[in-house]
Amino acid sequence: MQQCDNPTADPELLEMLKEDNTIAFDVLFNRYWKLLFVAAHTRLNDEEAAKDLVQNLLIEVWQKRNELQINTTLEQYLFGAVKLKVLHHFRSESIRQNAMDNALARMADLIDGAETLSSYFDLEKIVSQEVEEMPVNMKRSFLLRSDSYTVKEIAENLNLAEQTVSNNITEALKRLKRRLKMEYPDRYMNCFICLAILFTQT
Repeated sequence: MQQCDNPTADPELLEMLKEDNTIAFDVLFNRYWKLLFVAAHTRLNDEEAAKDLVQNLLIEVWQKRNELQINTTLEQYLFGAVKLKVLHHFRSESIRQNAMDNALARMADLIDGAETLSSYFDLEKIVSQEVEEMPVNMKRSFLLRSDSYTVKEIAENLNLAEQTVSNNITEALKRLKRRLKMEYPDRYMNCFICLAILFTQT
């Protein structure tokens, strides 16, 4: 009969997993489920999405147990995998659009007066088009910033220097400013100020 007590150290747990020990997987699951869920939920702010993400990650660990090559601790590996899955989550079209909708709604709140709705829809059109044309890292930096990630968090998630992330966001704003000025010269500055406030605040 397979045996695996909770005090089992992580390296031994991994070896037992590779021997198809399902009880070892139960121990791993119970040991890390809550910690990984908190990490995912903090980034996603969505309980169901966080649960699905962590469950899928742990299922993958079991499915790939014989192929796992872990050069760090098991804990570091799992938390790194959570960060990567969060990024993949935000890359999907539906989540990207949701993040953009939230950002645009916040921009609309910053615009006063009768032009609120027209400004909102103008921004929606411009931002969506411009973001799709941005280089990959610039696009990812911009989208994560739109979902309230800090520059430091974006840098960690994308494995970039903080200065690189700041440069990407600054360049994204420059591109949007040029587009706004070209298409809506009579009110581009008001819209751009909203964008700048939203994406450069700490």
